[in-house]
Amino acid sequence: MELQKDDRTWGTLVHLGGIIGHALFAAGGNVIGALVIWLLKKNDSAFVDREGKEAVNFQITIAILSLIVNIINGIRWGFWSFTRVFNGSNPWRNHDWNFEFFSTVALVQILWVLNLVFSILAAVEANKGKNYRYPVSWRVVK
Repeated sequence: MELQKDDRTWGTLVHLGGIIGHALFAAGGNVIGALVIWLLKKNDSAFVDREGKEAVNFQITIAILSLIVNIINGIRWGFWSFTRVFNGSNPWRNHDWNFEFFSTVALVQILWVLNLVFSILAAVEANKGKNYRYPVSWRVVK
């Protein structure tokens, strides 16, 4: 059965919703963007419903991973600051930056790039009328 152009368009937009939502609201916007589009159009098309569930699940996975990395980053930053203050050195004056702090910040950026790449790949496939399954996704929404 051939999909309608409208179905392909909304299937594409639901995958791009994570990117759009993240651009508007950094914390959790990726989930909200995909979720809003899916909830608005899920009853209109089985294709949009499938693609929406897939997109929302992937965005939830990215959000959870980002939260975990940010918590680890906060703990590392706290320990780093605590040890520098009580050792008598001023980390701001000496520019004594900790490499691990930057590596966790880089992980958040890597997650954003992965989100961007896989969301665009999914949007292209949805625009062709094909179902896309993200390679890594926690299937919360069934």
